[in-house]
Amino acid sequence: MEKPKIAFIDDERRILKSLKMFFRQTHDVFITTDADELMTYIKNNDVKVVISDQRMPDIKGTEVLEKVKHLSPSTVRILLTGYADLNAIADSVNSGEIYRYITKPWQNEDLKKIVDKATSIAETMKDIDFTYIEDSGCSDKFVLVLDDSEETYLQMKKYFGPIYNLHWADSLDKAAKLMAKHNFAVAVSDVELDGEDITPIVYELKSIRPELMMLMITEYKDAHMLIDLINKGQIFRCLPRPTNLSILGVSLDRAYQHHLRMVNEPSLAVLHEVEAVPEDEKISFSSRIKSFLSLFIRFKRRPV
Repeated sequence: MEKPKIAFIDDERRILKSLKMFFRQTHDVFITTDADELMTYIKNNDVKVVISDQRMPDIKGTEVLEKVKHLSPSTVRILLTGYADLNAIADSVNSGEIYRYITKPWQNEDLKKIVDKATSIAETMKDIDFTYIEDSGCSDKFVLVLDDSEETYLQMKKYFGPIYNLHWADSLDKAAKLMAKHNFAVAVSDVELDGEDITPIVYELKSIRPELMMLMITEYKDAHMLIDLINKGQIFRCLPRPTNLSILGVSLDRAYQHHLRMVNEPSLAVLHEVEAVPEDEKISFSSRIKSFLSLFIRFKRRPV
């Protein structure tokens, strides 16, 4: 039986050789220090997973994975880095739409679990059509805005109102009522709402409703929080605050497109499987967050 193909790119040959040795029993492993060589290999082979280092002399890992995304959309993309670079973390999801962000040093067994899962996901996606999907032009393009500022919501409403059906919540109670009433395609959210860190809600919502695309708007301050939003929350985009509405509009359009694709191709949900939230973290959730989550855990994926 032919082994699934995976590719690693790093500027350190020692690391590449070590990774090839570790994965060679289960995968057909290609290693390179050259981005052009990687692209040629991907053009000529069915590569399931690409794992890229971030800091290389001639190109950033985020740029490599963005090229891979356009060249082979069904190839699952993973970024490795030894540095918690805030801009790189944001770029990895905004440009490369990565599956996982892994910090060095990693544990080989943990990396293997992630690569094995990514390989399985890529096999599921191999026959999916990633071309543009025409929507029906209906008015039911529901977008939920989770933000303390009504002014921010009104600006979005003015800018996007003709295209999207926007609803606003400045509290978890309002959000719960709206989400029980409407099938939202996209949620645009700050990481805090009414003085509360709501990142745990992002994690659980993606677990329950993977077709809901999350656009996070936040100040780039906490690298570990952004990494968790990628790995545990599978967010679609992370945009800086204050928000450029033109950039947000592009992200909103792409998020809605991806939502439509997931509705048409339910198997894509595996790409948005999130890391499990450790039990000790769940214990620390506030009563308001636990109350909010209990409502949706009863749903377990509303039909769309």
